[in-house]
Amino acid sequence: MRRRFLNRTVLENAAVILVLLVVAILLANVIAFIASRDRLPPATTLGDVDVSGLTVDEAIRTTIARLQEPVVLRYLDQSESLKPETIGFRVNEPVARLQLEALIAGQQGLDKLPTFILRQSGAPARIPLPYQYSEPQLRAALNELAARYDREARPPVPDLTTGTVTPRQVGALLNLDEAARAVLAAMTSVASRTVDLPVDVMPLGMTGVRSLEPAVLARLKPFTDRLGNLAGVFIKDLRSGEELAINGDVAFSGAGWLKLALILEAYRAHALPIPQALRQRLEVVSARGGPAEINEVLRMLGDGDAQLGADRVNATLHKLGLRSTFLAQPFDQAVRPPSMVTPANARGDINADPDPNAQSTVADIGVLLEMIEQCRNGAGGMLLAFDDAFSAAECDDMLTVIAKNAFSGPIEAGSGKAVVFHRQAWDERNHGDAALVRSPRGEYVIAVMLHGQGQLDWAETWPIIGDLARLAYGFFNEEMPPAPPPPASPPPP
Repeated sequence: MRRRFLNRTVLENAAVILVLLVVAILLANVIAFIASRDRLPPATTLGDVDVSGLTVDEAIRTTIARLQEPVVLRYLDQSESLKPETIGFRVNEPVARLQLEALIAGQQGLDKLPTFILRQSGAPARIPLPYQYSEPQLRAALNELAARYDREARPPVPDLTTGTVTPRQVGALLNLDEAARAVLAAMTSVASRTVDLPVDVMPLGMTGVRSLEPAVLARLKPFTDRLGNLAGVFIKDLRSGEELAINGDVAFSGAGWLKLALILEAYRAHALPIPQALRQRLEVVSARGGPAEINEVLRMLGDGDAQLGADRVNATLHKLGLRSTFLAQPFDQAVRPPSMVTPANARGDINADPDPNAQSTVADIGVLLEMIEQCRNGAGGMLLAFDDAFSAAECDDMLTVIAKNAFSGPIEAGSGKAVVFHRQAWDERNHGDAALVRSPRGEYVIAVMLHGQGQLDWAETWPIIGDLARLAYGFFNEEMPPAPPPPASPPPP
């Protein structure tokens, strides 16, 4: 009986202790609940600042302190620090207080006690950061930044005097609206206080090769200042399509340039492989052939009739839109050639007294070289105008024949490390050269013709044409090749 009584007493005591423990735990939780009712619940953020468990005052002070650090602004490769006070940025304390107090008020009811005791977490409380700033001050700061770092696109500037090239500069323009939004987002964040500013990068666009015009005109000036002298220059960027033309559509004597048209017609009329005899004759003409060799090729192109061959050459040029380039009749004829009226020689304002038998313009001959190169790459006007008459392989072979030119002209001499396919054209009063240039950093065509009132001297004209080639090479490659020495003897026409 005594043992049974003792066992009951132990159980009763244990029960009492358990009850007291539960009461103590409940009392402690009630006290903790009451104490926590003026503190923010777990997982509470003001903006992206964690303010869990803090009082309203503590949360505001913490947030303000965390957002006082400067924001780093990166403009491409430049960095600047922007302090919040520079743009009048600050936390809107009254609004923040109202938001935080409303959140605390929502957890003060006794109905929240069971959730507190069971340690059940509610949904995270993400309170947007209320802030104030000065729009004019922000704009002023960004405008000041833009004034320091914005820049216009600038093409390379080759200088013949110093033999140097000022490098190209890509344009940059700060997008102010997007930048303002990005800066404000960083000002409100402690996690990300670095801004990669939105900068619009502007390529050269249409401010490219035409920028060479002042330098080209300056180099031509000593020549063109003399009464009766005239210069034509055509430079075209084959990648962008932009071109510079100075007297580009003026008719000049161009017998040497018509050799390119003969080669063109031979490949139009024959599929690969073109007849071996014809190809050999073309190589002779390209190397240093004169009137007799040209007339022989014309007869081969005209089925024995040299005039028919010339007519076929002209028809091909006309179909390609090269309406100011022609060969009126075979060379060294006893009769005056028939009158050929073109857009270039019909001009009444400029007259370079062109050969009535063989004429071209610097623009026409430059575009012809461009079309051959386009054809070599499987595109361009030749393929469109003649359907299956040309192929990429034929145009590549055509350039091989053009490269048989035995003379290194002034453009090739002034084109540094480039691969140059060129054709000179000259007589006593006209010195010219035209070329397709494949340089390390750009592909382009350049054609130059110098016309004189009297007989021209290669000692003067060669350096001029060579320097224009150097300007073009310098523009595309940002390095200036050395000045080429004049030739020991005149080139073949």
